[in-house]
Amino acid sequence: MGLCEMGLDMDNLKFKGRSTVRAFRKGVIPYLMDSGMTLQDAVQFAKHAGFCVHENIVDNLVVTAGKVLVADFLVGESVTGLNYHAIGTSTTAPAAGDTQLGTEAARKVFTSITRSSVSVVVSVFYTAAQSTFNIKEGGIFGNGATGTANSGTLFSHFTQSEDNSAGGNDLTFDWELLLR
Repeated sequence: MGLCEMGLDMDNLKFKGRSTVRAFRKGVIPYLMDSGMTLQDAVQFAKHAGFCVHENIVDNLVVTAGKVLVADFLVGESVTGLNYHAIGTSTTAPAAGDTQLGTEAARKVFTSITRSSVSVVVSVFYTAAQSTFNIKEGGIFGNGATGTANSGTLFSHFTQSEDNSAGGNDLTFDWELLLR
């Protein structure tokens, strides 16, 4: 039985969220993490010490496939959670019907994921060498996602610009989802 046949209105599943990318001087975050800091602590320390060279915050779009993933979970379907963050280079605006990034360039398993009440925050760290792209988009994947581009279910797709094509900075991404 399909979701629509079950009377589920996909337009009324509401999520609010945002993605934050921060560019740090190359080597600062790995040094702090090697010293025993968590990614979140390293980011906060490096920001306050003046090592953050750029920050960009954008809203995210939870795509229809992501809403279906939640609905499948709610009705007992066998699904797995979110586990990968991806970056891409396409300038095409995200749309509700998207099932993959326009041009996926790299992806990483989450460095950390935390939940506080109705808020979920996913954090990911890319070294400069792993993110030498003119980044224009990002996405969150799960339900069968692997390290292979376009694998799994796209949950969220967002436009986010960070030109790191010269490989001069390490990047951190914090993706936050507020459930209401």
